[in-house]
Amino acid sequence: MDDKIIYSYWGISLECEMIKQNSNVLVVLLPGIGYSLDRPLLDYSKKLALQLGYDVLPIKYGFQIAGKKLDRENELKYIIQESMGIFKIAMNDDYKKVIFISKSIGTIVHACLCNKVKTLEIKNIYLTPINETLNYGIEEDSLIITGTMDPLINKETVKEIKKIKDVSVIQIENGDHSLNIKNDVLSSIEVLCKVIEAEKKYLNDLESWITKNV
Repeated sequence: MDDKIIYSYWGISLECEMIKQNSNVLVVLLPGIGYSLDRPLLDYSKKLALQLGYDVLPIKYGFQIAGKKLDRENELKYIIQESMGIFKIAMNDDYKKVIFISKSIGTIVHACLCNKVKTLEIKNIYLTPINETLNYGIEEDSLIITGTMDPLINKETVKEIKKIKDVSVIQIENGDHSLNIKNDVLSSIEVLCKVIEAEKKYLNDLESWITKNV
């Protein structure tokens, strides 16, 4: 059995498809259900991480590769297990610092991975977390970006997230769950720029954390 391949519940093989640049920091990208890695927010997050010189691990879910629908209630556990398996393979390179960037249901996977790897130094960017994400835990000193018209998170959840120590919450006015503005293409493109600029600022502000003990 190849110890660098995860055999998925969905009947396919998952590989650890890392992009390496000889960095001591690993950026892990976790997509949503329908919002895959090639969609703008995650694709440009990946490009930004590479531009800043980090190694990148984009994680694809088994059901996405297999072209299957997800039974979220019964199958989310398999996404978490398989993502953890891929992450562990990547960590064979002995990274000490990890930055998670997650989208939608990926924020739940993100939270579960954080809970399992407490020995690592971790920073976090959550894109459009959903109500359930809060139940799994959102880390301190994180960047959270959400839309005011996102039906998957309510005002009460956003209010609770804002109480977490040192979190930075950016709310995109009229942004939906993809952070698009309905019937306004140019404004949606401007939002994409705003999100990536916010990520860049957050990552640049981590410079002292990144260089510590290097």
